[in-house]
Amino acid sequence: MKYLTLAVGLGLSAVAVLVVPGSGATASMNAATVVDRPHPVASKYLKQRPAWTKCGDEELRTYCAKITVPRDWANQYAGNDLQIAVSKVAPAKGKPTRVVFGNPGGPGGAGLGMAPYLASQAPLAKDFLAVGFDPRGTGGSSNVSCDGAPGYTMDARDRDPGTRRLITEASELTQPYCDSQSRGLMPYITTAQTVQDMDLIRQLLGFDKVDYVGYSGGTWLGAYYQTYFPEHVGRFVLDSNTDFTGTWLDTFSGQPQSFERRFREDFAPWAAKYDADLHLGSSPGAVIRLYERLRRALKAAPATEEFLDGAVKITYDENTLDLMITGDLYSKLDFHSLASDLRFLTDLSAAQAKGGPRAAQRQVDALPAARQQQLVRRAHRAPIGLRMAGEVDSEGATFAAITCNDTPWPQGSEYGEQLAARLGPHYPLVGWTMNENPCFSWKRPNLTMPTPTGKGLPTTLMVQSVHDPATNYGLAVAAHERYAGSRLLTVTGEGDHGVYGGVNKCADRIVNTFLTTGVAPAADVSCQGEGIPAPGPEVPGMDAVEGAPLQKIAGFTKAVSGYLR
Repeated sequence: MKYLTLAVGLGLSAVAVLVVPGSGATASMNAATVVDRPHPVASKYLKQRPAWTKCGDEELRTYCAKITVPRDWANQYAGNDLQIAVSKVAPAKGKPTRVVFGNPGGPGGAGLGMAPYLASQAPLAKDFLAVGFDPRGTGGSSNVSCDGAPGYTMDARDRDPGTRRLITEASELTQPYCDSQSRGLMPYITTAQTVQDMDLIRQLLGFDKVDYVGYSGGTWLGAYYQTYFPEHVGRFVLDSNTDFTGTWLDTFSGQPQSFERRFREDFAPWAAKYDADLHLGSSPGAVIRLYERLRRALKAAPATEEFLDGAVKITYDENTLDLMITGDLYSKLDFHSLASDLRFLTDLSAAQAKGGPRAAQRQVDALPAARQQQLVRRAHRAPIGLRMAGEVDSEGATFAAITCNDTPWPQGSEYGEQLAARLGPHYPLVGWTMNENPCFSWKRPNLTMPTPTGKGLPTTLMVQSVHDPATNYGLAVAAHERYAGSRLLTVTGEGDHGVYGGVNKCADRIVNTFLTTGVAPAADVSCQGEGIPAPGPEVPGMDAVEGAPLQKIAGFTKAVSGYLR
């Protein structure tokens, strides 16, 4: 499916995008049980004693374990238990007085790195036990897969009936793959099941209440945990918010406008401001026109090039270009990388048009080895749902399961076609892709979840930047207005997806005060954005993301994963 994921930097990726296969209706789907309330925990799960083992380097102080959970919380004696990978970091001295859970979003993102990431926040280091976990379906937990399911390689802007039929067929053909590759687990990969996994972790750790930091799709998970287990809710921070008071369709339908806004109102003016260095156009309009010309050129004549003395082959076409742009809009620290790659592709396409494929290859061969390595890394970033050869696709499969299972979607291709036709002309960067979505062909399990309302809960602190591309600010405001007792911290003049932990000092102070003291703002509050940095003296690499929280979390996750068997 070509709907954009909510969190960037998950797994091995510093980008997050697209192409997620779906699951079909089978006997296992029909057997799934309604999970609309928490279920008492069977004693066999409460009696388990996790075997904690050191994971990652010594300085991370991280310990990991696997806990056993039922496949279906409504049928705890049915067998077929699952394993959930959990991480924790305790204070360097003394015992923790509170516990803070974290989730990086996706949904479907592996989250073991949340423990060392939260522990690296100085205000939390003294008193908190920091906890992360890989949600069921992904990472080091029991996995699901959609291996072999077709993706969307066609151009979403092509409205030819034949292309549209291919899109519909690709959605429908994904049904058997997920279920057959996932051993019947797909119906049980839902938020309703995951929040009960979370609460078992809480009980095994011995805490009555949990604090929480959830980013992006993790805001959905956090709101549902609050709804299912209000008596165990402490201080909850929901950062870069889905519309968790609505449906997944509501959240994804808001993406075309927000991605377009980020591209046209943040990136294009920034690139034009530094045209003397970036050479993409002296006005925002010129930058947009360069993109459209380049897209047409790469569609007409894709450029297939060999890098690193023929060790790697990369094809650049119109879809590659769109994925590159949308992925780099999540963090302002990726703007320079995006600008450099746009310039490279513009020159590459021009060389091919003038001198043919050999001329384009000479352009690549002339690049320094370090720049070629950088381009290879960026081309092989693993977006959720777009699996590279040899990589496990559990994050993408979990993303598909949660977003398609949790809440209803209109069935059939008609709604998606209408949505694309309505949004595409106004928001072409993403809008035309709205019909590339297996959820429109997805038969859900027998699942009903209560709508989060916030009633009876302690204050929830919501954090949102106004130009967030993946979670639309307007929908975050709407969720805030419907979520009783919430406070909204708005970062103005800013568009990063994932704020807490290095994007904005003002926002960090407010969040840290809330987490450490429980004192929330008396009313909604705003912080001024700190601006987009000027292009640096060197060509940036995808590792130059020191201040992007979700990308740092991904780095921590990579560092502490793989130690459990």
